[in-house]
Amino acid sequence: MTQQVANSLKDLLIQFVDTYSSIVDLELDETLEPKFWFMPLKSYEAKKEVAHYFLLAASLSEYKLTGNPRNIRLLLNHLHEKLAKALYSSTDPEAFRVEVARFEQNTQLLDCLGEDKKEIPDVLCSVNRFVAQKAAGDLIVYSANMHKKKLKPKDMVQQLSYLIKRMNGHRKSKAWLYMRWMVRGSPDLALFMFNSEDLLVPLTTPKFRVYVALGLSLNEDLPFKLNSKYRPESWWANTKEFDSDTEKLTAYARTLYPEDPAKVDFPFFILGTWLEYSDLTQNSLEKSMRFFIKKHQELLQPLMRYLTVVYHYNRIGERIKPGAFSGFEQDIFDFLRSRQVIFYYEFMEFCLSKEKPQLTYKPDFLLPRYIDKARKVILEPHGVKENLKEVTTKLAAFRGHYGEFFCIILIVPDAFVEVIQNLDPEHASYDFLWKQSEYKTRFENYQKT
Repeated sequence: MTQQVANSLKDLLIQFVDTYSSIVDLELDETLEPKFWFMPLKSYEAKKEVAHYFLLAASLSEYKLTGNPRNIRLLLNHLHEKLAKALYSSTDPEAFRVEVARFEQNTQLLDCLGEDKKEIPDVLCSVNRFVAQKAAGDLIVYSANMHKKKLKPKDMVQQLSYLIKRMNGHRKSKAWLYMRWMVRGSPDLALFMFNSEDLLVPLTTPKFRVYVALGLSLNEDLPFKLNSKYRPESWWANTKEFDSDTEKLTAYARTLYPEDPAKVDFPFFILGTWLEYSDLTQNSLEKSMRFFIKKHQELLQPLMRYLTVVYHYNRIGERIKPGAFSGFEQDIFDFLRSRQVIFYYEFMEFCLSKEKPQLTYKPDFLLPRYIDKARKVILEPHGVKENLKEVTTKLAAFRGHYGEFFCIILIVPDAFVEVIQNLDPEHASYDFLWKQSEYKTRFENYQKT
């Protein structure tokens, strides 16, 4: 890479990070459901609770434990509703075990917990023991005392990794995520007195993709391993190598933001998630960043945000359990599960209009491993006839903005097909239109190609 190209890339990275660093982290966003019970932070007691709550959240920030990241917030909300203050005081795994099982039963049409979900109670108990025994019940005072002794975030990370289950080795990234939340200013929480310049960038899978696309890794096989359908655990096995990669990514971030390297953390998470199953090259990286920046300039707002849960209501106005809520959606949900197809359900919201910020689109089923002409595939079932015009208009707006990255497969009852073709003779709202009676066969054939 020539110096001129390197400088051009850094300029683009700075523009991207400056544009997207004001976005609130999924776990911190007060506007998402379920609402936090401790916000806004008007008292010291609330701040103390927040420091404890987000250590619990960071400890669960691992796909093998909780699967989809939104499950962290949903699970902790469930545990607080059922256990109240015992969420922060219990060191008995049995107190959590029953409620974790109930939570998964309640959210079975949204997401599954991870394959190591049985360890969640032990992880939560280890956090509570750390807070009670090591921090004497107050993480803010504990961190302040470390700061007074001229200790740094890495020293607190070391303590967390020693004493909290599944926070050692490569999982120290969870401790660094926690430190970012606690140390940096808005949109983070700035509850600890440490200096932002001493933070490391937590190296998680999405940020590893950015790291590789930047050409910072010497491992030539890593781009292929990161986008493999069967990603090997060996990526993270070598703790020394993992620490070296973390330091290298942070050193690069310091060339962009010397006093605040972790400013790149959430923007790189957004970018790395976008790059899932894409070519991890500098060209792909630049194309994605230019697209994000361009759309922000067009829409005057971030182009998308991640969601925890979208609540739906039945015909008499009662809120129902989160997840696939119509018989049509549930049928597709169960079909994809039975075929072991990885999908994300209503996990993202895209902006569609500068004039109408409330006009957004939430994809029903995004299939990250299915690629059609370099675009990720979205299955969009719709079974309500009354609002077909509204739906096709919204989908056409989405494709107008994002069609180069996403392929829409619209699935409707057989009788709707002719109506939609009349409403949208140019096929602006979809790439493929499938009948409900044929979608399973069509999907099986599509899968083969």
